[in-house]
Amino acid sequence: MPRSSSDDPARPVRILPLTHRYTEWLMHVLQADPARNCYLLALVNARGSADISGPTGTLYGVFDDFGPIAAYWLGGSVVAVDATPETNRPIATLLNARGRWSTSFIGDSSWVLDLTDQLNWGDPRGVRPAQPLLVCEQEPEVFAHPGVRLGVAADFGPVFAASVEMFTEEVGFSPIEEGQREYRARVRSLLDHRSTLLVMSERGPDGGPIREWPAPGSWQQVIFKADLGIRSASAVQVQGVWTHPDFRGRGIASAAMVAVSAHAMQHVAPTASLYANSYNAPALRAYEKAGYVQRGTFATVMY
Repeated sequence: MPRSSSDDPARPVRILPLTHRYTEWLMHVLQADPARNCYLLALVNARGSADISGPTGTLYGVFDDFGPIAAYWLGGSVVAVDATPETNRPIATLLNARGRWSTSFIGDSSWVLDLTDQLNWGDPRGVRPAQPLLVCEQEPEVFAHPGVRLGVAADFGPVFAASVEMFTEEVGFSPIEEGQREYRARVRSLLDHRSTLLVMSERGPDGGPIREWPAPGSWQQVIFKADLGIRSASAVQVQGVWTHPDFRGRGIASAAMVAVSAHAMQHVAPTASLYANSYNAPALRAYEKAGYVQRGTFATVMY
């Protein structure tokens, strides 16, 4: 196996697209922490190789004289494994030469914040510098919500409306401000792949008819949703968690997350993980009650 990138900080390094011959090395480093490396594991599982290059992105290796010491996916997201300040430097040079595009840097806060600090891309659209990486590995404090079910195609209208609200609330801008086509396709794809779990209700918290929001004209509304956003054979990353504002503070999120996590670990992968914003204390408490434990700190920088 290649040496650790911390063995000799003065080594010269170079960047090359990874080829199939490095698949075994890549899987070895990714499997060391499936929750942390879920995104890259999903990419490699889907391709069956470290040789991944196309219109959506390219998987690069950073090499020293002995072989690869880190890997970076440069695409709609920028994600890395074994990244260090040493390996970030040539990647930053490559990114600055390429120029800014619409992407998000996601991963351990140490390398994400170091790398994006070296870019000449101008101000990012958003920065989330501290996002606890949580893994479901303890007994939950609450019972699973009995109303959680898989979303189906017929749920698209209410699920799309809830997804837009979730994204806007979480990120700070609407995912459809420049058009709906791509985000509608994303929501529909998650439903088609049995990757959205939800709780629907026609009744509000007071027992009366639910208000027709966020899906106008619908007699049923999503009161909780979560997506199995990234799937690999080893881990699944839960994304898009949202509770209807009228139902917050009632224990729905923690109970629903118990059901979501159980489904994910039974039907998708043995490890369920997610990351959340450090300032969202109610969400962090809900995840804790559902059995999640912090195992790292992510950051997200959006361009």
